[in-house]
Amino acid sequence: MTDLLKAGLTYRGQDLEPHAETLGELQRSDDIANDPAALRARMAADGYLFLPGLLDRDEVMAARAEVLRRLAADGIVDDENHPLMDGVVRPKKTNTFAPNLAVDNPPLMKVLYDGPMMAFYEAFLGGPVRHFDYTWFRAKTPGIDTATTPHYDVVYMGRGTKNLWTSWTPLGDVPLDHGGLIVLEGSHLQDDLRQTYGETDVDRFCENEGDAAIIVAAARAQQRELTGDERAAIHWNSTGQYSNDAIATRRELGGRWLTAAYAAGDLLVFSMFTMHASADNRSHCIRLSSDSRYQLASEPADERWIGDDPPIHGIRAKRGMIC
Repeated sequence: MTDLLKAGLTYRGQDLEPHAETLGELQRSDDIANDPAALRARMAADGYLFLPGLLDRDEVMAARAEVLRRLAADGIVDDENHPLMDGVVRPKKTNTFAPNLAVDNPPLMKVLYDGPMMAFYEAFLGGPVRHFDYTWFRAKTPGIDTATTPHYDVVYMGRGTKNLWTSWTPLGDVPLDHGGLIVLEGSHLQDDLRQTYGETDVDRFCENEGDAAIIVAAARAQQRELTGDERAAIHWNSTGQYSNDAIATRRELGGRWLTAAYAAGDLLVFSMFTMHASADNRSHCIRLSSDSRYQLASEPADERWIGDDPPIHGIRAKRGMIC
């Protein structure tokens, strides 16, 4: 705990309140990793499960190597003056969200959708499991403008079952100064938050305002995305983030931001209603991680993230509502 408080964690350049009552360590659950009932009880209480060493480290590092080779080829990672696996970022290069790095990536697919990961979910959920076909991937370069803003996942993927779970998987060791994931303690238990912000759907729009319904229908018919002018004419429901300030969010909602120094092979699992964000990457290296989602195969899945060409947040995902 002392190391965490002295680590100098920041969010968008501001100190992440390094006090025992505002910042803490994630509770480890590797001691109950083989006890599904205990895992479910802890998830209900905490809203997350931190499982150090659950995944095969060698497989994780193989996935890291594949991603870093691509980033080096793109000129983002410097493999000429530094070892490739260190992931040292070239000067003035920036990057943050990079789902393309998960495409046609067999080593990453093996980590996320095979072996220990799937075995964990089948035990945890108690039956056959499916995962979303879309994989979120982040390759965060150093700086104060790449930190993830506080949010619930449900606002982006809540059209299917709410019994849906996120795996945050670090692709390599993530020391504290690399800006790993932070989880807001007790945020999944706040009923008012769940029933207000937690009911948001980022792809709903007000079809009775202006020409919104006509614009969307025309774009769908032409199988194209909206132009800038068309977007400006439509009132989208939300960007999805709860706020753009993790420090203010904690002060408003209470609890502590919880985090850890992560290692390759560690797994962090959390619910759709667990508020999370990330700290700043204050190192010289890129921070690699994936977000993947899992549910019981028998329950409905959000169609935005399923199939070879998922709608994601494109025009096919939009739903009108009367505002």
